[in-house]
Amino acid sequence: MKRYYSGTPRETIPMRLTDFFIDAYAKWFYKKRKRASISSAPKVLVASLGHMGDALTVSYMFPLIRQKYPDAIIDVLTPTWCKVVSECNPFVRQIICIDHFLSNRAKVSDWQKMKQFYATFKKAIAVLKGEEYDYYIDVRTSNAVSHFILPFTQVKKAIGFNRRGQGGLLDVELTLPENTCFHHFDTYAALLKEMGIEAILEEVKPYFPILPTISWETIGVKFPTPLTEPYVMLFPETGEPHRQMSLSFWADIVKRLLQESPFSVVFCGQTDLSSKIIDEITQTTGESERLINASRLLSIHELAYVANEATYALTLDSFPEHLTCIFCKTITIYRVSGLPFFPIANFPALLFHGHQPSVGIEYVRKNVEIHYYPETDIPEVKNKIAERILLEKVVS
Repeated sequence: MKRYYSGTPRETIPMRLTDFFIDAYAKWFYKKRKRASISSAPKVLVASLGHMGDALTVSYMFPLIRQKYPDAIIDVLTPTWCKVVSECNPFVRQIICIDHFLSNRAKVSDWQKMKQFYATFKKAIAVLKGEEYDYYIDVRTSNAVSHFILPFTQVKKAIGFNRRGQGGLLDVELTLPENTCFHHFDTYAALLKEMGIEAILEEVKPYFPILPTISWETIGVKFPTPLTEPYVMLFPETGEPHRQMSLSFWADIVKRLLQESPFSVVFCGQTDLSSKIIDEITQTTGESERLINASRLLSIHELAYVANEATYALTLDSFPEHLTCIFCKTITIYRVSGLPFFPIANFPALLFHGHQPSVGIEYVRKNVEIHYYPETDIPEVKNKIAERILLEKVVS
């Protein structure tokens, strides 16, 4: 099988060299392991060592597995920063954590990331050695694949992609054609097909379980000022700052909403970016009562609860987009990516993107309205966003 490696030559040449030795080990040793037949109630290890948005959309596979195999056991291999996404999922039996250094966005040195990777790997292997899985599936088609764990646990059928190396350890080694624009759930469907499961993107039903202990009474005390409807949620951050919009972009939209509607705006995030946007707004408008800074105050379950009552959520291509479009109408901006990560939404989504390879490709989820702009940080996009939210005021 010809392998199409993902990455620059500087990245892929070491993969090719490493795979020479992995392939030899797999051929003469690993592939000769004894394997029993697949159980009718399979135990499945689902691996995704990426980020929170990945962890959320990966969970959409779990109901599909259970529909085919009602008694299936599902374990999740995930980084510690994604654990919160799966820890209350009713389909998951066990969460095993490995913090892969290639997907670690913490502001620490590479050496510290390697130490964290090794420490979590040791703990994970201690658990995996005592397990026997019918299926291993790794959803990653970019960096941070987890095939390296396969020699340390018992797996009857290992399925994954070879684009980032270690493909020789897989029993079913999937590849993707070069220069093909596909949605990431299509890769999930390819994995599930090897388990005898049919997954159709148009029919996927996004979900995220909100803890029953969460209520307005428990959340309300966390807000610096009381939250009243109607309101819009704003998530101006991503894990990669180069994908973020300018302060003035968000400030201009919010100022127009304050002037022309009764909407409050709830700012959400993990940094001081929201504070900077609010400062820019208040310096020119004097308005502060309807600007609610909830950054660092709410858990993702609480954010989901607040989104359930929001008129709109404004997001970037990041975890908040994938979360909010489950619960409310969402407007989102993609500065780098395109079709591969378009939202899987329950509610209508308005999307602006600058990803030229995605232009002209039809997206099968029809509740997502898509607009292409080579540059998204422009007045026309700001106006379209504000007008769409203000239209909601007229409709209601």
